[in-house]
Amino acid sequence: MRSPSLEAENSMKPKKPTRVARPGKLPAEQVARDREARLRIIEEFPPAPEKPVPGPVSEALKRAIRKSELTVYEIARRAKVSQIVISRFLSGERDIRMATADKLSKVLGLELVGIPRRK
Repeated sequence: MRSPSLEAENSMKPKKPTRVARPGKLPAEQVARDREARLRIIEEFPPAPEKPVPGPVSEALKRAIRKSELTVYEIARRAKVSQIVISRFLSGERDIRMATADKLSKVLGLELVGIPRRK
């Protein structure tokens, strides 16, 4: 049995990919074209609206606080609630009153929607 030639042997080796980088910044017209393309894609394929997640109100509120771009301090300040109350609520150490939940919901832009349970 003959061994493969050196050329055939080299062609079988996996090639290392090379990275091509653009020098400097993109031209303004390329940036504008990219922005227009993104907008057309978003218009054609808008993000799906978030579906309501069934479960306890407290869990939905905790999820919203953690997902928020605001800090716990900022949420507490805007809701006029103690930061410690929110921190203990998030850790599961304490529960909050409905009045506090209402204040937090307002700051986070949440709305309580009743969904009938399936029997």
